[in-house]
Amino acid sequence: MDIRKTRTCERCRTVVLLDKVRLFPKEKDMNILVCENCCEELKEAAKPKTMITNSRIAPLPKPEYSNYQCLRCNYSFRVDRSKAGISHNLHCPYCGLPDRLKKEV
Repeated sequence: MDIRKTRTCERCRTVVLLDKVRLFPKEKDMNILVCENCCEELKEAAKPKTMITNSRIAPLPKPEYSNYQCLRCNYSFRVDRSKAGISHNLHCPYCGLPDRLKKEV
């Protein structure tokens, strides 16, 4: 083993060949020389642990549509009753005006 082609792992202090040495970030501006085994262990330890939660998002209710007609531009469209007035203001999607809307039966 040629001494110029080996390095010492800064974590486990074993002598390893130069092609088996890895740089691992220790701090923001500093890296350490580690062997492949120590590098894998450090990577696994640095991974964030994901918490598995059992909270489920409630499914959206089925939309109930109402038909409307704009008397200004004569455009017919439908609107989900549960969203109208809550998530958006009721207006004609064609001309953008809310003043002459008629609910169709």
